[in-house]
Amino acid sequence: MDLTAWSWDPFVLLGVALAAVLYARGWRYLRRRGSQRATTGAAVCFGVGLVLILLALVSPIGTYDSDLFSLHMTEHLLLTAGAAPLLLLGRPLVPLLWGLPDQERRGASRLLRPRGTLFRVGSGLARPSVAVTLFVTSFALWHVPFMYDAAQGQSVVHYAEHTLFFLTALLFWWPVIHPGGGRRTLGKIAAIGYVSIPMLEGTLIGALLTFAQRPFYATYLVAPRLTGLSPLDDQQLAGLIMWIPGGMVYGAAILWLLAGVLRDEEAAEAAQLPSAAPLTAAERSVLR
Repeated sequence: MDLTAWSWDPFVLLGVALAAVLYARGWRYLRRRGSQRATTGAAVCFGVGLVLILLALVSPIGTYDSDLFSLHMTEHLLLTAGAAPLLLLGRPLVPLLWGLPDQERRGASRLLRPRGTLFRVGSGLARPSVAVTLFVTSFALWHVPFMYDAAQGQSVVHYAEHTLFFLTALLFWWPVIHPGGGRRTLGKIAAIGYVSIPMLEGTLIGALLTFAQRPFYATYLVAPRLTGLSPLDDQQLAGLIMWIPGGMVYGAAILWLLAGVLRDEEAAEAAQLPSAAPLTAAERSVLR
């Protein structure tokens, strides 16, 4: 396997470059005006998310994803459990809008206005029950052998697979990260159960791949052996990647939500504590 074999897919490079330029332009505009949305942490998260997209799709990980199942699994995790939540942590909506030229920004603002058609569609898709259903269903269907084998190679189905993985991942993480501000559609306690659903799915599919006694996908039976791994060994490694690193991402999200719940409870308890009563003359004389 050649570690210098980057594919440099022009569509991916153009999309990432455009997102980076628009975000940077809008972020600088908001930063100059002291907006709380233009934080260094948000910019770093967005930038790292874009880097993970490049690693997933144009690095050797993406170049050899049809030859090694373990690399394809790594690619999917980078997109769904890495890039998608990091981009949302970058709070991208307002910076991207302000990064557009004036005329395009006004047009985009009209399309995204509250109670508009696009806004209603987006809000409906981002509802927790809809978002998690779309995400886990997409993840399960694309791992059915017939669907998985059909998506290999540089084909329309291959691009559709990655697009659906990424878009449904953005929808899934949206109620958890809540990048748009305003009223939460999913409380932090409910979000813990919400995140547990794909975590359980990944554990089950990962365990099935890890402990299988035969390869499931015809693609890797005929693929060239780039390493010393047999098709079955490669499949078992892919299962472990889905199971352990993938589970750790969801586990970290659950711990983050738990920490938020504890902080909220501490703040609520502190607000309910009675204010200290002023000292009486007798108490002041004792203290002297």
